[in-house]
Amino acid sequence: MIEIVEAINAAIATGTNPVTAIREAFNYTLEELAVTSGLATQELAELEAAIPDETALSRIEAALGLPAGVSSGA
Repeated sequence: MIEIVEAINAAIATGTNPVTAIREAFNYTLEELAVTSGLATQELAELEAAIPDETALSRIEAALGLPAGVSSGA
């Protein structure tokens, strides 16, 4: 899990959208992340196109077993 968190943080540090960074660290498609997180594919696509809200990020982190706040790049 440490490697995944480090990959997410590195991607965010280079300007990658947090949702995209999380999804790519797990090698998920939008559809796979939708199933895992319970969010709609369209909703995830919109989150990747903008700055996602904290509620959605927390939901994705929890669904993937990530530490809370990892998507903040801290």
